[in-house]
Amino acid sequence: MKLRVLHCIYDDPDNPWVAGGGAVRVLELYRRLLDDVQVTVATGNYPGATNTTRDGVKYQRLGSPAPYAWSRWSYARRASALLAEGDYDVAVFDHSVYTPLKIPANRPIGITVHHLIADTAVQRWGRLVGRLVALAERRSLRHARWLTATSLATYDQLRKVAPDATISQVGAGVSDEMFDLPHQEEDYLLYFGRLDWFQKGLDTLLDGFALLAAERPSLELRIAGRGKDLARVRARAGELNILPRLRLEGSVSDEERNRLFRGATLLLMPSRFEGFGMVAAEAMAAGVPVIAAAAGSLPEVVSPPDGGMLFPAGDATEMRTAAAALLDNAERRAIVSDSARKTARRFRWSSVARDHEEFLRTIHRDFTTTPTDQT
Repeated sequence: MKLRVLHCIYDDPDNPWVAGGGAVRVLELYRRLLDDVQVTVATGNYPGATNTTRDGVKYQRLGSPAPYAWSRWSYARRASALLAEGDYDVAVFDHSVYTPLKIPANRPIGITVHHLIADTAVQRWGRLVGRLVALAERRSLRHARWLTATSLATYDQLRKVAPDATISQVGAGVSDEMFDLPHQEEDYLLYFGRLDWFQKGLDTLLDGFALLAAERPSLELRIAGRGKDLARVRARAGELNILPRLRLEGSVSDEERNRLFRGATLLLMPSRFEGFGMVAAEAMAAGVPVIAAAAGSLPEVVSPPDGGMLFPAGDATEMRTAAAALLDNAERRAIVSDSARKTARRFRWSSVARDHEEFLRTIHRDFTTTPTDQT
């Protein structure tokens, strides 16, 4: 049976505000499942967006295209209505506290959770707002019937928040082409991802690189990605006197991404939390050792020492120490490059897509057999 699937996620690969790994994951999953599902991906609207079909996956835009806050709020209203009234066999919502959707009762809807923010909410927003956000997050998930986690770390958290839910683990993947990229080191470190100051640990990234740069006059940091905190990155780099050592690549194509991975000596990933860490998996598949914060799912993905090294989240000095250990030992770096490729084989998209299809069919089977309220 070919399932009719509605997948709601505010993010989109071309969204100028949020075009992160979750959006890429949705596209990669469904383009591999087109023989088995008929899917509509309902995303937020943004300037220049149109309803479209990408690699066979149908995209529908909901809400206002601008400004950003209104785009999110209007998307939440429209997507909630679509979940309540839409004609589908199974729906999935990529959970986000920034876009709280109302999940209707008596409908076959699963929720994908990349990470929970309760642990860092107070640090990010202060005591009052942080506690309210954490409470809202728990309330939105505790009565869910079907959940999927993108990492074991998130799975364990969800089991405590929603003990009665059916929870699956479906990660993210890596394109096969990444495993075939030749790795030819050049004298630069790479950050690849959304420019989100707090979540992605960009303060740690810049402060730690400044320590490395002081010891290595030819070393460069290339930053690929876009996001709301570009100006803040420039300002901090100026304060640290490392702006001439930075190359801000902006948004890059797949070909440009491959070029950056081919030449990177190390990938730096100082995130304070990650639901999966797709960039780390991609770098490992390309033979690039990863220096990552020991946060969220990153220890699972990096699997040190096979994929690289970890350091305490938010600690720029320890990031510098971990990076220096590999920069100063070419033989060890080569060993990690080889082991990283082998370790990343577990993240091939074809396997992940089948896991996601099983999640969809579990929802459909459970719902059609024993319909249950979901609030």
